[in-house]
Amino acid sequence: MTEYITQQKVPASPLAVLQLFRVVFRAAQQYSADTEKTLGISGAQAWLLAELYEHGPQKAGDLAARMALKPATLSNMLIKLVELGYLVRQRSDKDQRVVEVSLTEQGRSLLAKTNCAPRGWMPEALGKLPPEQLHGLAIGLGGMLAAMNVPLAEDGDKPLPFTE
Repeated sequence: MTEYITQQKVPASPLAVLQLFRVVFRAAQQYSADTEKTLGISGAQAWLLAELYEHGPQKAGDLAARMALKPATLSNMLIKLVELGYLVRQRSDKDQRVVEVSLTEQGRSLLAKTNCAPRGWMPEALGKLPPEQLHGLAIGLGGMLAAMNVPLAEDGDKPLPFTE
């Protein structure tokens, strides 16, 4: 299949859509592998650093929400990135229950010297779609999950295996 299905007029068979899913996921796997080779960290870890690079220090809870991750998943990522020296976690002076996360100079330097899209290839590509196309994709994927009898909330807040 060399033609992309980009217009409503083109019929899409289940097999053609399955092939497109395969292409998307293989491309995402390759992008993640390239990111890890370039930066030495996973795609999800690079995304986390990019959020801090662009938005400055943040509360861990806000960062988890921004990335649609469970706090426990984020916490595991933070532990690894602290060990690598890319960020620091510290308790807020105002409220000791709140953990604030910020980049170290080493973390800033890592992202500054690369030209990859640290958020990942799929979020960047999805962000380029026109709103009506993104909406249609969301409806289609929601319908597919319903046909598979998979709850919408199931595993939606976990990074894909090739980005962890």
